[in-house]
Amino acid sequence: MPDPVNVRVATLQDTDDIAAIYTESILARDSTMDTEPTSSEAIVELLAGLGTREVIYVVDLDDRVLGWGIVKKYSDRPGYSVACETSVYLYRNRIRRGLGKLVQMQLHEFARSVGYHHIVTKIWAGNDSSIAFHEACGFTIVGIQKEIGSIDGRWKDIAIMQCILE
Repeated sequence: MPDPVNVRVATLQDTDDIAAIYTESILARDSTMDTEPTSSEAIVELLAGLGTREVIYVVDLDDRVLGWGIVKKYSDRPGYSVACETSVYLYRNRIRRGLGKLVQMQLHEFARSVGYHHIVTKIWAGNDSSIAFHEACGFTIVGIQKEIGSIDGRWKDIAIMQCILE
């Protein structure tokens, strides 16, 4: 792993990189149900709309953002107040270097600190590397949603994974 990497709360100065990283995954058509590239302006809006129990973290090296992750509430319904959802994205040339795990563990720590007990993530069922990554971070598959989405005319199945925080 490169040294020294830093995991920190995202700022407005990070929005170009966050948008570029997410757009890489959108265009790869292997990990998100979004279909159009995103913009820095959309990430500014995302940051501005985060609630007090939501956050975006970035991982950077020498002031260059390499990846990001988000904790967002699972539902507005009060009974789900103990549940959140996470996502992690890295520049494609930075995967499998331990950076994603650093971000995911920081997301877990934040989730714990604001009272979440249960984390959900949704992974394309055929994305074996992402499923393995999440398993290494304490997630287990609890189900597969068959044909829940369609990208480029192809049905997509989604693996629902969960992590119960201690």
